[in-house]
Amino acid sequence: MLTETQQELLMSYKDKAFIMMLLCEQSYNEHVFIKNIINIPLILVNTAMTALNSIVENADDMKIPNILLNSTTGIILGLISSFKIYEKIQSFHQLQGKSNKLSSSIESKMIKMEDIKEDDIKSVIDTYDNLMDNIDYPISNKIKSKIKKQFEEKVNLPSILTVDLVVCKDRCCV
Repeated sequence: MLTETQQELLMSYKDKAFIMMLLCEQSYNEHVFIKNIINIPLILVNTAMTALNSIVENADDMKIPNILLNSTTGIILGLISSFKIYEKIQSFHQLQGKSNKLSSSIESKMIKMEDIKEDDIKSVIDTYDNLMDNIDYPISNKIKSKIKKQFEEKVNLPSILTVDLVVCKDRCCV
C-alpha cells in the first residue's frame, strides 16, 4: 500500500507529464505552422518556374529567370534545413507521445493503488527524467507563458515552467 507522500509524488509526476505533453503539442503545432508558411513560397517559386519554362520557346530567354528561381528555391530549402524545422517537428511529436503515454501510465497505476511498488515509482521518475533529458530544442517563451498561466495554480508544473529567467539590464539583474 502506498503512503500519502508516495501518492502525492505520483500525482505530481502525472501532472508534470501531462503539462509536458501540452508543451510539446503546442511546440509541434507551432513548428508545423512555420513549415507550412515557409513551404508556400517554395511552391509558388516552383510553379512559376514550371509555367515560365512551358511558355517560353527560346531556352536562352529562360537562363536568368531559371537561375533566379532555382537560387530562391535553394535559399528557402537552406533556411528550412538551417532552422531544423523538420527535426523539431519530429522531436516534439515524439516527446508529446511519450509524455502522454507516461501520464496515462501513471493514471492507470493510481487506479490500481494496491499493485504499485516502490520500483514502479522509481520507474516513473526515471522515465520522466529521461523525457526531460530528451528535449533537444527549446520551447518558445510564448508557449511556456500560455501554459503556465493556464495551469499555474491547478496542477504541479514541470521545472521548465517554474524557473523564471533573470533579465539583466544595465548590469543590474531585475
